This record gives sequence, structure tokens and C-alpha cells, in this order.
Amino acid sequence: MCEFTVYVYEDGTKDRLLVAKNILAAKRKDGRTLLMDAFGSITPVENVTIEEVNTISQELILKK
Repeated sequence: MCEFTVYVYEDGTKDRLLVAKNILAAKRKDGRTLLMDAFGSITPVENVTIEEVNTISQELILKK
């Protein structure tokens, strides 16, 4: 099973912030991105778009 580590980049910066680990699913709902881990816990992230999904490095990169 592929579990992602999720990072977010702020506009205009090259720094990425860790948002969540061991994420199995991501979906958009009501203007938010919802990240779900293996236990079913949801981490909502506001005002982001998906910048990159990389299964090799197991990273999901979001951008504000």
C-alpha cells in the first residue's frame, strides 16, 4: 500500500511545511482538501491545490 507524506508550499516561498504523514486518500470537498490516513482520521487543509503527486518518493505536494 502506498502512503503519502503531505507537504504544503506557501505562495512565493521555496519552504515546504509538513502537513500529514501516512495519507492514503485525498479529495476536495466544500473548498477544502481532505486527507485521510489508515485509521480513517481526516486532516482538512484550506485553500490549497495539488501541485504534485509522486509515488516514487511517496509525496503529495500542495500549494497555497
